[in-house]
Amino acid sequence: MASDLVAEPFRTRVKVKGTDRYVEPLAGTDLPVDVVLGGAPARPYEIVGGNGRRSRSWRVGSYGPKTAIKYGLEELRRKSRDQARKNPYAGAAVDKLVSNIIGTGITPRSLATRSYEGLTKAQAKKRKAEDAVFRAQIQKLFLAWTDEADAVGALDFYGLQALAVRGMVEGGETFTRLRTRRAEDGLTVPLQLQLLEGDHCPHTKTEPSERIWQGISYDAIGRRTAYHLYREHPGDASAATSFPELSEVPAADVCHLFRAMRPGQDRGEPWLARALRTLYDLDGYLDAELARKKNAALLVGFIKRKFEDAEEALGGGPLGTEGADEAGAGTVDFEPATLQVLADGEDITFSNPPDVGPNFDMFVRQSLRGVAVAAGLLYEELSGDYSQLNDRTLRAALNSFRRAIEMWQHHLIVFQFCRPIWLRWIDLAILSGALTIPSGMRRQDVYAVKWIPQAWPYIHPVQDVQGKTMEVQAGFSSRTQKVAEVGYDSEEVDAENAADNERADALQLSYTSDGRQKAVDPAASPDDGATAEPTPTAG
Repeated sequence: MASDLVAEPFRTRVKVKGTDRYVEPLAGTDLPVDVVLGGAPARPYEIVGGNGRRSRSWRVGSYGPKTAIKYGLEELRRKSRDQARKNPYAGAAVDKLVSNIIGTGITPRSLATRSYEGLTKAQAKKRKAEDAVFRAQIQKLFLAWTDEADAVGALDFYGLQALAVRGMVEGGETFTRLRTRRAEDGLTVPLQLQLLEGDHCPHTKTEPSERIWQGISYDAIGRRTAYHLYREHPGDASAATSFPELSEVPAADVCHLFRAMRPGQDRGEPWLARALRTLYDLDGYLDAELARKKNAALLVGFIKRKFEDAEEALGGGPLGTEGADEAGAGTVDFEPATLQVLADGEDITFSNPPDVGPNFDMFVRQSLRGVAVAAGLLYEELSGDYSQLNDRTLRAALNSFRRAIEMWQHHLIVFQFCRPIWLRWIDLAILSGALTIPSGMRRQDVYAVKWIPQAWPYIHPVQDVQGKTMEVQAGFSSRTQKVAEVGYDSEEVDAENAADNERADALQLSYTSDGRQKAVDPAASPDDGATAEPTPTAG
């Protein structure tokens, strides 16, 4: 009988330290046996992967980029907009981001030009002059169109840029419809823009069988083909339009402005998402502290009265109030410097909470630092408190902050918003006859453009200008690039300088700003008899 018994393999169970739970040992583990059986595995990331006391309560779901947005986007939008409306710091964060990213606008500078290969110098010079005239025509036409860009008629093109960024920061994303208009509408170029909040595209609309994820249709290779948009904002739906109509709009007619935080993320999250809890709690704390201070300053003292006749005491309420109501309750309204009268036998007790103490300012400052970091701002920008900065630390902080702003300008605003609008504008300008392409220039050449944000103000004007001048003189940069960095077009600057010089020559005037003149060193004394060495000038 013993031969019929088959010995079962030896099994080892491991008890999780600090609990009554047993688990099977890790199959194929490369950890030492004594470590595995000891209940304290030496994992490569101890806090994240361990089962110790500090990590046991840290359990998170494995949400994909689409799933995380699907379950949290609607609530994040509501709370972000609520804080932007009510919380001054949240509103300031949105305002500062919009003003730094857009400012007065990100403007286009046409780079349309033809090839000069195989031409003589005279022919190339003539063609360059013609191309410059054509670029000036594009700039003039686009400037005229900017006032007509808004389908609502409330903003110009650059105002739409700011509104689109505000919608992205507050709500996570903004959709812009490119609306082609009829010739009889009388527009400079038959194109207008309609801005839509992210709520117009239902993020809950997902139909995998039709390749629709979060309100966006895709083709077989993962390219966006259409957006499903409500004609009216779901939050503005009245009783008659409680179920707004959903339309399928080709992706080529929509600009989707959003910041993706993960590869594969289709929809954008509000930029204040990581700071919402701090903003809400800090606002409540500041309001409670203000109310405590206000109430503490209302009362000065109490007067206790004694009555010989009981009916006398029932004739009215305390000083400055009416008598009690039918239920026997009376309302006392306190005002500053009040001496409140109490009836015989009445007494009042107030809580006497400790003062805020010396840590109030430190606590608020640290909380706002956390909000600023979460929103991508400088603490000084958010709070307006520059008391702890000098010019050197301010310059270092601004350099990092401006690098982030320039990244958002190029990756988000220019590529997702400005670029598709410019391409459609060029096409419609040519089709409508507002622009005529010069002979030998391709459509791709006309598309060439450089978008220039508003220039950053100088921190040290003299030093900054001197540094740029030295860069040009040393050949590290060009005048065209330096002019573009301050938000201008070098061709326009040169034309204005030429016009200024021509007018000065006609009036027999001479200015040191004339680039044709040798600049005189202002440090040289005119009475020393020495000839001042000319100071080199940029260009």
